[in-house]
Amino acid sequence: MMRGGAARTRPCLLRGIAAALAVVLAPGILAAQTPVTAIGLGYPPPALDGRAAALGGTGIGLIGGSFSSRNPADLTMFGNPALGATLAPEGVTLKTPEGNQSTGRSRFVVLQGVLPVDRWSFGFNISSELDQDWDVVLADTLRTGFGDYPYVERRQHDGGLSSIGVSAAYQFGPLSVGAEGSVLSGNLRQLFRRTFDPAVGDPSNQIGSAAGDARWAYRGWRWRVGLSGAVGRRATLSASITSYSQLQARKDTFGVAIGTQYFDMPFEVAGGGSVLVTDRLLLAVGAGWNGWSGTDFRLYNTQAADVFWAGGGLEYVGFRMLNLPVPLRIGYRYTDLPFYDGDYEQLSETAVTFGFGTRLAGGRAVVDLGVEIGSRGQLEKTGVEESFQRFSLTIGINAL
Repeated sequence: MMRGGAARTRPCLLRGIAAALAVVLAPGILAAQTPVTAIGLGYPPPALDGRAAALGGTGIGLIGGSFSSRNPADLTMFGNPALGATLAPEGVTLKTPEGNQSTGRSRFVVLQGVLPVDRWSFGFNISSELDQDWDVVLADTLRTGFGDYPYVERRQHDGGLSSIGVSAAYQFGPLSVGAEGSVLSGNLRQLFRRTFDPAVGDPSNQIGSAAGDARWAYRGWRWRVGLSGAVGRRATLSASITSYSQLQARKDTFGVAIGTQYFDMPFEVAGGGSVLVTDRLLLAVGAGWNGWSGTDFRLYNTQAADVFWAGGGLEYVGFRMLNLPVPLRIGYRYTDLPFYDGDYEQLSETAVTFGFGTRLAGGRAVVDLGVEIGSRGQLEKTGVEESFQRFSLTIGINAL
């Protein structure tokens, strides 16, 4: 009796081992079916207000000021205390070899507060840095020497990285200098579950489900300095550089710390400006480089590469509606994305942008909307392809 029991148990054990190995090795196969937020440390949403998003994602050196977070020296463009918050919901269509899937996410991308005091301006901001929110459900079949097992699998990641920063800027003549220090903080929860049906043609041949629940906590620091200045009475130029500490990722599953990884973060440069072409027409441009290629990954086949971004747009301020000024904006932007599957090419993102704004209560309240319609990647070349529509809504208050 005992011998017969052992004989029956061994195939079940071997089948379980084979299934476990397949679960561990499967993520590489799923790479082309997951969104951009699933790659590397996630997707870096730009910390831009609605005005900057509509003007091609510039957000640096904008005449009139911006609630974006690119250069602390730009704080001196605000003549009065101000506070602005930006919400950026996004709809995404993910293209896969099996067909298209629709999803979406909502991000609180930036909160910026400014307090001018004589020649000084002090700031406080909270910004999104890396987004890892995604949820994928798929069906497939695990094929082994013991049988073919159909299964349904769900992978869900919830979390990301944010920054909390304080800054100060000083204006002397036409020039302003600024500095900012930020703490990076965030959490990520990774959920996985695969449920197997009995083997095809053999209902008695079964294997158990597989599941996992891992949690990560992120910590790090960032330092940014910048310079901006007026060029005559109709133009502004602005530039900043940014440096980071290593990003600490501490794995804490069910309250027990079981490992820590460290990732090198990029050195960044950004520059741009704006010019009044006429009294009613403004031109804004911006560009930058982020050195992500130094980031070392030890997970699957993920690679990191340097990022170049550029954008520009036009703002027309001669339009009115209901006796309110309504600036009209249009632009275009391009950016590389830092993380990609090593079996494919690096991803890039392009978007046409447009939007409008208005000032209420005699200029004390600001409402700006930016719309971005664009795409990321090309399935055959980059393994991931998405089209997206993002809406950046900013509500601000100026204490006049």
